[in-house]
Amino acid sequence: MRRPLLIGPLALLALLAAACGGADATDRDGQVIVRMSDPGNSGFLAVAKRDGTLDAALAKVNAKVKWAGDFSVFAPAAQAINAGSLDIATGSITAGVTALAVKPSFKIFATVPPDLAGEGIVVKKDSPIRSVADLAGRSVAVGHGGTSEYLLLKALRTFNVPVEKVKRVYLPPPQTAPVFGSGEVDSWSTFSTFLIPAVTDLNARILADGAAIKSDNYVIHVAANKLLDEHPEVVKALFEFIREGSAKEIADPAAYQNVFTQTGPQAVQGAQKDLVVGIRRKGRPAQAVTSAEIARYQEVAEFFVEQKVLTAPLDVSKHVVTGIGGGER
Repeated sequence: MRRPLLIGPLALLALLAAACGGADATDRDGQVIVRMSDPGNSGFLAVAKRDGTLDAALAKVNAKVKWAGDFSVFAPAAQAINAGSLDIATGSITAGVTALAVKPSFKIFATVPPDLAGEGIVVKKDSPIRSVADLAGRSVAVGHGGTSEYLLLKALRTFNVPVEKVKRVYLPPPQTAPVFGSGEVDSWSTFSTFLIPAVTDLNARILADGAAIKSDNYVIHVAANKLLDEHPEVVKALFEFIREGSAKEIADPAAYQNVFTQTGPQAVQGAQKDLVVGIRRKGRPAQAVTSAEIARYQEVAEFFVEQKVLTAPLDVSKHVVTGIGGGER
């Protein structure tokens, strides 16, 4: 399981020092250095790291990638962008609106429709909880102000369960597995990074997935404002690479697993690999953001205000790139 980067004050100072002038940092040959989260052991970006295909694509616009840290959760990635030490990140719109409400230092330049099969609420297989309505009077582990909390609140809304009837236990996602596994909480609201090993390793079953919940939790690809302002051609090249790469992965997801190693904690095997491949096959490729997606993003932001996750309204449209390659920005 990938661990997120926990960023405290000293770490932020270190990240600022590492920024080397921000998103327009260049190497000796004048190439723009684009700092991205390390892709780990799976996915089209992992293949691109192994094969050098992303660097080849970026070289056409005088840029190259620098893999900078491991961000399996969006909040620390947003902090790194704020600190000037990361240029590109991937997360969810639910985590994105929370980060934008604090400091809008990035814009969304690509998106993926919700992962309806790979996110949801899980319980133990032998749990008496058989429906979302049964969560009343129970405890659910969630992360604060992101995908996890959104999925729970959206499920309660969809199935008409009063929010105050369910106890939210706030835990960072990587720390939740042992708590859920030991039975200290009755349920866990989470996304594929943690849902899949919960099902295969912690004897969990999916109580309600994203489709049942009616989730609008789009995946978002974001770029630092500085990179967008100074090198839009680089972001355009990245968009095209992400769009094409994600489509190839969906067509043959098994080929994009265990890219660097077949064994160890980063590798997926057996039932876990089968579940990953099955979920990924149901996905959709990355696409440009249109007015339709912006409207859905705005609904998420307004839902978070209504649920008191956000304390003030947020106009998401101000933080979206709607025309990579020459359109309105």
